[in-house]
Amino acid sequence: MRESPTAQLARPRRILALVGLVLIGGMWAYTGWSILDLHRHAWDRIRHDADTLLGTSERAVARDIELYDLSLRMVAERVNALALEEVNPEVRHLALFDRVSQAKGYGSIMVLDTRGRAFLDSGSVIPRRLDGSDRLYFTTHRDNPDAGLFIGKPWVTRISHREMIPLSRRFTYADGSFAGVIVGAIDLDYFREMFARLRGNPDFSVTLQFADGSAVVGGRTTASGTGAAEAPGFSRAGPVGAWPLRIVVAISQEAIRQAWLPRVPPILGIALILTMGVLAALALLNRELTLRVVAEGRALAAQAEFERLASIDALTGLGNRRRFEAVLATCAEPSRREGWALLLLDADSFKRFNDRYGHLAGDRALERVGGVLAEQARRCEGSAFRFGGEEFALLAACDEEQALALADRIRAAVAGLALPHADHPGGVLTLSVGLAHGSRLREGPAKAWLKAADDALYEAKREGRDRTCLARPDRVDPAAEALLPRAVALS
Repeated sequence: MRESPTAQLARPRRILALVGLVLIGGMWAYTGWSILDLHRHAWDRIRHDADTLLGTSERAVARDIELYDLSLRMVAERVNALALEEVNPEVRHLALFDRVSQAKGYGSIMVLDTRGRAFLDSGSVIPRRLDGSDRLYFTTHRDNPDAGLFIGKPWVTRISHREMIPLSRRFTYADGSFAGVIVGAIDLDYFREMFARLRGNPDFSVTLQFADGSAVVGGRTTASGTGAAEAPGFSRAGPVGAWPLRIVVAISQEAIRQAWLPRVPPILGIALILTMGVLAALALLNRELTLRVVAEGRALAAQAEFERLASIDALTGLGNRRRFEAVLATCAEPSRREGWALLLLDADSFKRFNDRYGHLAGDRALERVGGVLAEQARRCEGSAFRFGGEEFALLAACDEEQALALADRIRAAVAGLALPHADHPGGVLTLSVGLAHGSRLREGPAKAWLKAADDALYEAKREGRDRTCLARPDRVDPAAEALLPRAVALS
């Protein structure tokens, strides 16, 4: 059998598309891999540099604190020595204080008595006046014998007027009672200079923080105690020894991008030029196929329109029986059924209507009824269908009470059309409605649900027409899968 023009056209176009896809896809896949590789290498380098900087900074800060703490410990051990009380003040000063407190970046060590007043000063043989009774380090050691080394929040010292971080220890009398506080400080500028020296990559920032997140060096401390600096693109954090301090090494998102992004445009440019070359070659081969492709598209569109029309009733514009069965199968799923109502509607005594007024008048009447159903379905976000002949169906997402009200509205609207029907007791065309709500039939096949509505419709016919009958549980048979809805013979 000879292939159709569309089939003959599809084969070369598939081959052409496959060749283009392989060439362009492979090229861009390699381009993407290259860019990702750049990104990966940049991140690996950043992580390595951050870990190295973090470890170096932690060790450096820990070493400085340990050295300064050793000086505080030495003073605490010697300050109450009886031998030192009788010696010359200058000799006592040399015996108590080592050279650490005089190193660059380290502040003087002061010894405070039980009232918080300085009586020994590593920076002067004659102690400078200092009252630290209101400082947190003094009250902490006074009230807590086990405070150990206390590292306080940064403050501006009253002697040097520099921003420093205090380090202090408690010292006691021979009986263990509180004798005073030994306090020193490390200049924050010393840490800043240290971090600047250790930082190999200037894009990195190094912050010394307390455990609560407030910055000591490298960030601004807000009223809430948290750093106000912009969130970094990447950061590493680690503790400083056993103290409530940590080092945070961070790098901004922009610096991360600049580590790899400038190399991306040349790669993309080359890939784009090659892509345009491949596309130009494919365009030359595809030129003669374009008209046929357009024709094929029109044919496919016509086919889609035909399929749409195949699911619509030509007279009323509602969904036809085929469409109804597809929607019913979806609504009848056990997980959804209890939220849906199924209404079967039949025009009362419609055969007599056709016999008296003719089939053309009957068609016009069905059109008007279909318009009512379409409008009511839109209002309740449901779907209306012409089930067959003068019989209609409607699926609505609502509870049973709302479904009953919907059925009454539909019947009232059709009666309101005032379509003359001399063979009807009311003189106008009316509807009978059978209603089956999914909550009453949560299990069983869709056909059982449909049969329940059909049985309710028959009951409405038997009870005199122009009414709504509700399918009750005692009238529902979930095992009725093999039973199909009957044609409404009572119409």
